[in-house]
Amino acid sequence: PENGIHCTTGSLGHGFPMATGMAMAKKRLSDAGKIFVMISDGECQEGTTWESLLIAAKHQLENLVVLVDYNKIQALSRLDEALPLGDLAAKFRAFEWDCEEVIDGHSFEELVPGLMRAAHGESLRPRALIVHTIKGKGIPSFEDDPAWHARKVKGEYLEVGKKELGLL
Repeated sequence: PENGIHCTTGSLGHGFPMATGMAMAKKRLSDAGKIFVMISDGECQEGTTWESLLIAAKHQLENLVVLVDYNKIQALSRLDEALPLGDLAAKFRAFEWDCEEVIDGHSFEELVPGLMRAAHGESLRPRALIVHTIKGKGIPSFEDDPAWHARKVKGEYLEVGKKELGLL
């Protein structure tokens, strides 16, 4: 595809195993380049995520980079209320991944260098960026509120969002 996005997934936990398979195929074919996949912290509660971590480490998929959106909200609750993940970076490292945390995932000054290091690292390990974000960032009325995880912004809420973003 022209935009470099080979697939999107809607079902929780399906994208990472697909990306792992793509990275494995790319490595076996000696095809240059990296496979990037973005997952949510909620997906880190899925078994396929941990299976993918194990497979990628075993096969030294140095061409695989995963970004985890660690906003600490899943479905309609906070991760700590549902199924806490704690020190997620330590878990990735325990699974033999190189892992770096981006403390302010909304800062290009932090995110871009982290992506560059992940994309150009020399390790034989797969790489992860744990990107700490705030759901709804930029719209104070919606920020860090689990109720807005899947809710559509429409009607009066659309006007609130536009106003708080300075678009009105």
